[in-house]
Amino acid sequence: MLGGLWLLDGLLQLQPYMFTHAFEVSVIQSSIDGLPEPLSSHLHTIVSAYLVPFSKSLNLIFAALELAVGVLMVTPKRLALIGGCVLSAAWSLLIWVIGEGMGGVTTFTVVRLNLRYPESLIMGFPGAALLYFLISIFILLSLKRGWILGEALRITGVAVFGVGGLLQLLPEFWDPRVQFAMFSSSVLMGSAPRLLTPAIMEMAYYIAMNTIIANMLEIIVSVALAVCFALRLPARVVVPLAAGWLGFVWVFGMGFMGLLNGTATDPGTPPLLFLLVVCTTSGRLSVMRGESTHGSC
Repeated sequence: MLGGLWLLDGLLQLQPYMFTHAFEVSVIQSSIDGLPEPLSSHLHTIVSAYLVPFSKSLNLIFAALELAVGVLMVTPKRLALIGGCVLSAAWSLLIWVIGEGMGGVTTFTVVRLNLRYPESLIMGFPGAALLYFLISIFILLSLKRGWILGEALRITGVAVFGVGGLLQLLPEFWDPRVQFAMFSSSVLMGSAPRLLTPAIMEMAYYIAMNTIIANMLEIIVSVALAVCFALRLPARVVVPLAAGWLGFVWVFGMGFMGLLNGTATDPGTPPLLFLLVVCTTSGRLSVMRGESTHGSC
């Protein structure tokens, strides 16, 4: 399944928007802005000197690389899987730093509508690329005897949902302005489809008017999912809860990450987290057919 996501990412990278200056400014340079100094300044210099002048050619290379990773990971050969996972880990780590600003984990701060507040699961914390990286590493390790992929994914689920829920306890998330900024950001940034814009904005206003209840629910659901992973509850319990919560976040918090208007580079964190939930709870983890365990993940 991770290979399928890389194939999708490669195709998304071929969209016309990815060959424009707007992509460089709105995605890459804005992500670098969120990194700590002096890393941010150095990367801005590198991007301006080497990426911007050759952006169209490099974008084709990026798309080809992601498609190649996807093909290798879906090929039922051990060497192809290893090569695909190594490329996946290296490339996703680079994307996480340059394209996602480390998912906000270094500063825990985003700035929108003149407000400063920490990153959250609703905004894509800790970054889809970091999950690509972790899953790739886990698959590689699972090829060794005694290393269990399912257990690693379970621990990742506990950590991501647990930390995500605890972050919502911070004072900023009890501010109606911050809740409104989070849920309206996909519209303001242009990633939400026009047909959904009225519904997303109405939801943002409703949540802002009921901030305490909304934030309590955000905390409860995230922590509940972490507990489900920790207690190894069955799929019939975890999957519906995860589908409802992550689906809500994907639509109203991220506006489908721009998938429906040609600006997405990947599906975003919610689909990847849902994949993690399904793979971990369903027991469908087989790494190579007829060999040890790698999964449909």
